[in-house]
Amino acid sequence: MSALEMVLERVKSLDETRARQLLAWLAGQEQSARAGVPLGARAMLGFARRLRSEYRSTGLWMSELREGECD
Repeated sequence: MSALEMVLERVKSLDETRARQLLAWLAGQEQSARAGVPLGARAMLGFARRLRSEYRSTGLWMSELREGECD
């Protein structure tokens, strides 16, 4: 039995509420796959690199933050 056939069998046994929930979840999955943009916390990964492309060690950027505290 193929995976598609197994899915269809499981979906047949769902009640109306669960089927609607599954459809809503699938729609969300399709949208996120099309967008190609991560959502939530993953969206922040690499954000700083867009603003400042050169690599800086943790010590360097922490010293910059501490300089701002002294101002």
